[in-house]
Amino acid sequence: MPGCLQPGRPAALRRGLAPFFLLFALCLLLPSAQAASLQVSPISLEFKADEPAQALWLSNSGKEALRAQVRVMQWTQNADGDQLQASRNLVASPPMLLIQPGQKQLVRIIRPQIDKSDTEASYRLLIDELPATEGKPASGLQFLLSYSLPVFITPQGLAPASGRNLKRSMPTGLNAEALVQDDKVVLAISNTGRQRLRLSQLVFIDKSGKTHMLEAGLLGYVLSGNRMQWPLSLSPEVFRAGGVFKIRFNDDADSQELPLARPAG
Repeated sequence: MPGCLQPGRPAALRRGLAPFFLLFALCLLLPSAQAASLQVSPISLEFKADEPAQALWLSNSGKEALRAQVRVMQWTQNADGDQLQASRNLVASPPMLLIQPGQKQLVRIIRPQIDKSDTEASYRLLIDELPATEGKPASGLQFLLSYSLPVFITPQGLAPASGRNLKRSMPTGLNAEALVQDDKVVLAISNTGRQRLRLSQLVFIDKSGKTHMLEAGLLGYVLSGNRMQWPLSLSPEVFRAGGVFKIRFNDDADSQELPLARPAG
């Protein structure tokens, strides 16, 4: 039986691909399963416009050596959602690693060519813990991790977006609408700005003042020049009665009201 978590594959991925690791519930129920030990830091990277490389650290918190691989994928969006495609615009060095117990190893993420661009470039690093090498029997099932880390390259003339929005700020190029489609409330957000929008902590406050939590964590990203939409777990009747959405933009400290081009009702 293969490891409980298969390495990631290029595919249409929903929900914005926030930084994550997937754990199968089956592994948690098996007493013979080995604990996963691959750790990654940081959980996102953002290059300045002229920055040639950044550092990624992979560490092994387990008691046995582990193997891991790092793949670079170009990240785009279309009507079907998030799309990943293998890319050589960034290079992971080394792409394959053997990390001893309690040790960590540096992986350099390199830009072989620094191109000038007016809009932000977006990538994903797929980092997979690999099964033990053939010929070495595993003591029980292997419990493997996969990570998907966002990587952004800042366009010319702008500062990196991460960490700078400590106060409330309304992103430029934002256009949002909410409507009922097929008896479901759908939130659609377009981004005509030069950098991505990161959306989290979405709530709806209805006409009576009751707060409906729709997404406590990350809702998703809208990359530069794209439009994304999400069906919401909100009753159309409650939505039509009136209210406001509140959401957290990027690294803002607090949520704020989401301006809608098409108001509820």
